[in-house]
Amino acid sequence: MTPARRSVYSEHAVGMSLKRLNRQSQLVAVLLIAARLLAGERTHAVPQSAVAETRQAAPQHNPPAATEAREFPEDEYAKLRAEALSKVIGKPGPRIRNPRLSRGGIDRAILAVLEQQRRYLRNSGVSQTSLRRGPETGSRRSLLKALTLPSCLKPVIFAVNGRAVGPVFTPHLGDNHFRIEGCGFGNAPGEVRLEPETDSPSIDIRIQGTLLQLERATAWSENQIDVRLDPRLAGIPDSMTTLVVRLADGQEVELHGCRFVAVRGEPIPLKTIAASWVKLSAQDRSSRSLPQFEFVSPPTSPDIPDDAVKMSAFVIRSDTHAFDPGSDTYDFSALNRGWVVESIQIQDYRAACPGDVTRTERSGDTNAKVEDHALTVNWASASCSSFIPPMFRFTMAASEYAVKVWVMGPIGTEPLGMDRRQERPEAQ
Repeated sequence: MTPARRSVYSEHAVGMSLKRLNRQSQLVAVLLIAARLLAGERTHAVPQSAVAETRQAAPQHNPPAATEAREFPEDEYAKLRAEALSKVIGKPGPRIRNPRLSRGGIDRAILAVLEQQRRYLRNSGVSQTSLRRGPETGSRRSLLKALTLPSCLKPVIFAVNGRAVGPVFTPHLGDNHFRIEGCGFGNAPGEVRLEPETDSPSIDIRIQGTLLQLERATAWSENQIDVRLDPRLAGIPDSMTTLVVRLADGQEVELHGCRFVAVRGEPIPLKTIAASWVKLSAQDRSSRSLPQFEFVSPPTSPDIPDDAVKMSAFVIRSDTHAFDPGSDTYDFSALNRGWVVESIQIQDYRAACPGDVTRTERSGDTNAKVEDHALTVNWASASCSSFIPPMFRFTMAASEYAVKVWVMGPIGTEPLGMDRRQERPEAQ
């Protein structure tokens, strides 16, 4: 081998050695890096078994057990209940009118009779061609022919404004003219008056005879008398009455079964309702008597809502447990004669439990039905539960309503007599 070729070979060998060394160095470097990475994972990784052990060893975090709520002491409960029941505002209902009454306060059946009497006067004129006996109509001429001569030898009253039975006398303007028909009255004027029936006396009001005025000087004749009642007449209650015609010679002719109906005044609210007029429903679902039910009239007690003061009466019921709705009845037949219920209004109250309310329930609806001398109130009941910190529970059921009653009657008289008994109302 020549020196030149030996030199080339040496250089080539050196180069190959350098390449191998370079590859080995790179391999070592890669191994070192891998070893370091592996060492790092072992240093920072946590075995799953260790995690599980750690989780098992960690203490459980549970909230403390809730404290059981307790009932209030009896005196504290009574205080909270009274406050809850009195600190409420009522919801006024509509004013409900008596459907039997006209706007003028007269019974519609009486108005129908007055309309018949007006029609008779309007249609009869001078000839007087018809006569009404109750619901029947007939010819006055035929009736006069049917009468025998001896009947007219004795004075007799046939009819008033065409009605032989149950004529109505009233001073109401437009209805206060009355034509009395009969025979034997004579031509000289006498006197006409109304006398109260003896079988319908009033305990506290004495009714005197009421004189009727002649329409004119010529309004008295043998067969007909035209009179009227003063429209300013006041202070006389409604009553059954007898028409008395006193002739010039002193004889008296009577027609029984008449009715006097006074002019009505404006409706007035009753300030008080006698407890003996009321029947309260006072039992719960198990027929157990409610621990609290009260009727207050006039409603001036400090334990009732402030806005009930202007009402006629206030009724409250309460219990610790829910109870069913019910009905109360009012009887106004003891009002003085001629006085009736004109309208009523119910004010409903809904008490709420104090504290954090957890439950509310309402049963029924509050409404009313009104008649001349009767009132029925259907009342609702409500119950609730609440929690009062720190550890008390509160439950209550209640029904509260107030009623205002307007009455209407003869002008110049009072709705109530002296007997205003305030016994405890009868429980149904």
